[in-house]
Amino acid sequence: LNFLKSAPVKPMLKRIPFSALVVLITLAVTLLFSNAVAAAPKPKAPKPKAPSGAINLGELTKAFAGHCPKKTTGDVITCKDALPYINAAIKKYNLKTRGQRAAYIANMAYEGAYLQYNHNLVNRSQGTRSIMPAVSLRTFVNANKSVQKFWPGFPKNVNDNTIVDVLIKRRADFEPGAWWTVAGPGCAQVASRLSGTQASFIQWEKTCINGGPETVAARAAIFKTVYAAIH
Repeated sequence: LNFLKSAPVKPMLKRIPFSALVVLITLAVTLLFSNAVAAAPKPKAPKPKAPSGAINLGELTKAFAGHCPKKTTGDVITCKDALPYINAAIKKYNLKTRGQRAAYIANMAYEGAYLQYNHNLVNRSQGTRSIMPAVSLRTFVNANKSVQKFWPGFPKNVNDNTIVDVLIKRRADFEPGAWWTVAGPGCAQVASRLSGTQASFIQWEKTCINGGPETVAARAAIFKTVYAAIH
């Protein structure tokens, strides 16, 4: 009756071919590597560098010596809101030196009462951030093709009485003062000599801006503060 005895049961495991084993190992390694790559943090993109000569908010605030407006409304603009336009104008019109940047900001601070005004309160055709007369604004427009596009058919339809309003509407109101600082008629040579000295500023003011002898001392005092605050 030996045939009634159960024969030993052989395990049913099949041998895995070596080639299949290699494929499985390769897939496992690939999966682990892809997961590791996916989990790795992406490097942060480098922050764009500020343009050469750009003023930061701390410098502008210090330059204005407590006169930064509290709120942007009407003609008034805060230092924070004005800063991008100031830096864009500095870059566009190539105010290369500290003295040139200080003269631009100081003149704007004096004329516009530290960003309080964009128009002359008596003569509406005089304005932008440096409160320039219409004839000076026309000189600026005639010299700069980038703003002439604001008047289709230029120069036929430019009205001197409304140049200021067009420049303000197009957010180019910080530009005329920057251009005049270094490129206005009679300004280039004295602008190249602008430094931290009162004498260099006064020479520039009298030759280029000519705001009146009674204003020179006040303008020079603002320039001194601005120059000390910026780079």
